[in-house]
Amino acid sequence: MADRTDFYFRQKVTEAELDLAFELLEKAVRNLAADIGIYGIISGAEPTPHAPVPDLTIDLTAPGRAYDNLGQRIFFGTGQVVDCSVDHAGLPTEVPVVGQERWLGVFLRFDRLLSDPRTDGNSQQVFFRRDESFEIVVRQGPTAALGAAPKVPLKDDELLVCDVHRTNGQGQILAPDIDTSRRQSFIFAEAEAVEIVSGLWNILEPAVNTVQAALDELDAELNDHFTGAARRHPAGDIDYTPHGFVASATVQAALDELIDDLSATAAGEPGAKRVGADAVAGTPNALPAGNVDGQLSQILAWLNAHLSAAAGAHNASAIAAAAHNYISGPSVQAQLQEIVDDLQSTGSGLGAAQIGNDAIGGSPKSLAATTLRAQLSMLLGHLNTHIGSADHDSRYYTEAESDARYYNEGDQVDDADTVDGQHASAFATAGHDHDTRYLRRIYTTQVLMDAGASQVITTQSEQPDLVSVSYNYPDAGTGLPQSTTYARGNLTNELRYWITKIDQGGGDKDYRITVSNASASQLWVNVAVHRRD
Repeated sequence: MADRTDFYFRQKVTEAELDLAFELLEKAVRNLAADIGIYGIISGAEPTPHAPVPDLTIDLTAPGRAYDNLGQRIFFGTGQVVDCSVDHAGLPTEVPVVGQERWLGVFLRFDRLLSDPRTDGNSQQVFFRRDESFEIVVRQGPTAALGAAPKVPLKDDELLVCDVHRTNGQGQILAPDIDTSRRQSFIFAEAEAVEIVSGLWNILEPAVNTVQAALDELDAELNDHFTGAARRHPAGDIDYTPHGFVASATVQAALDELIDDLSATAAGEPGAKRVGADAVAGTPNALPAGNVDGQLSQILAWLNAHLSAAAGAHNASAIAAAAHNYISGPSVQAQLQEIVDDLQSTGSGLGAAQIGNDAIGGSPKSLAATTLRAQLSMLLGHLNTHIGSADHDSRYYTEAESDARYYNEGDQVDDADTVDGQHASAFATAGHDHDTRYLRRIYTTQVLMDAGASQVITTQSEQPDLVSVSYNYPDAGTGLPQSTTYARGNLTNELRYWITKIDQGGGDKDYRITVSNASASQLWVNVAVHRRD
């Protein structure tokens, strides 16, 4: 109820007292609206781009009805055009910087329209009518980078109609620029102020007996149901229409039947028989459309026939082969032909040059691990060197020495007592030995040594008196020793040898000779061992 004033008989009522009576009544109406939560835009005032040609104004539909937070009624009966190029203070709302934006807020505010001017007893003009009216207020927020501008805050005594988006260089306000997500629409009463009776409910259990609490509980139950967190339907309670080979009437039974049928291994009715398969083209074999069981059976039959074929399974030319080393053919047939051709070839890089062999020990000569052709070349070199150089020790005559010591057929023998004026006793016989003042070569070899390698060359039962070491460079093409032997070359100081005395017990000793190639090059190393008799 409203507060009242009690006028009495013959009271002289003042202007202020009459105004107070009306204000108290008006206040009661507003309090009622505020108490039950009636506020917001009831109808109308829907924002749209200006018609017929959009510009920087928007149109509000009529009639517009609303109540503000104080319970004051706002009404306009005709459509309104709102200028958004300036705010309520007349300041431009444009965005001056490229890449920035701002938001405008369009508000409704209660106002009174003064009319019917009259002159009071003090000769002052007053307005006898003060009708309820409205005011449209445009407020602008600050500019910021695109996507970062804040919206205009809500006002306690105003109602937000919409937000309007403005950007740099904008000449029209279109529908995407109008945002009604924050529009303060009419609320008849707060749901939390409306009571409910939930005593007979079976599912919902609101925290308090209000509409708002019941709606919150309903939303929670639906969310649990839709997300599967709770309140899920048992599969046995969901109907299923039989289809195909599944005859069950519920989802649970249908799933059980489907799994059982697909996992079946019974002869004639396997699970694979219930899985379809389209036709598969191929040469020489192709699969017609059918089911997986039939196609697998056909493939198995073809595979077994292929694997058990004694001949004609594959052409070697149909088996792909990856290139390897110097064999580059794309198939087994091509690579086998290439291998046979290469082995029979007499070219310098083929034939024996493509066959490897491990090292072959020996004394005085040995063969290093390399290709068969290189080892044959080494053997030939050793043999030619031996034949051409008469590589025997001093106990054997060379051909020239033999020619000098013996007469040829038809030669006459001179007097044995005088040879060139000397008595025969002055000459030693041809088969004599030198005394211990002379060294005799007792061992020689030539080995191919890698850079930085060390190798035991020989073990002698007698102590050597002299070991000589020389070297040859390997030929770049054949790998054999070059023709020049260096007894004192650039790498001589890099070739070292040492003799290790090995006690065999009982006074018996052996002498092991080791050579080291400390150079950075691969070398043919020549080792000769000398000793006095």
